[in-house]
Amino acid sequence: MIGIIIATHADLGQELIQAITLILGKQSNLKAIGLKHGDSIETFEQKLLGLFDEIDTGNGVLGFCDFLGGTPANTLMRCMKKKYFPCITGVNMPMLIEALTNRESISVEELKDRCIIIGTNSILSLKNVIEEAEQQNTEEEF
Repeated sequence: MIGIIIATHADLGQELIQAITLILGKQSNLKAIGLKHGDSIETFEQKLLGLFDEIDTGNGVLGFCDFLGGTPANTLMRCMKKKYFPCITGVNMPMLIEALTNRESISVEELKDRCIIIGTNSILSLKNVIEEAEQQNTEEEF
């Protein structure tokens, strides 16, 4: 099973896990770490590395973070120099659901690629979705 770590500002990662638990139930080998105001970057990095050791069952770990350029992403990049693992920025619910439901059947690199596709494709304008559905309904009436 591929382990999953979510590194974010504040409690965003932990809140994502709580939301995922509502949908998929409790998950093993899934951890979140949040950077809080006043936290030491060095301590944050050591905690991240410790989490990787804790959840890596031998099939790899997939990292997620909130956005590129932030301290969690920058710290993950430093961690990647010490221990390689794939990592995705812009974490969202669809990509986490994809990761958690497929992490036992494919490689960590394949999982990373699928999560990027799912995460990107899930960003839509709700107004456009409604308009497209209405257009389909109109076309089906003829």
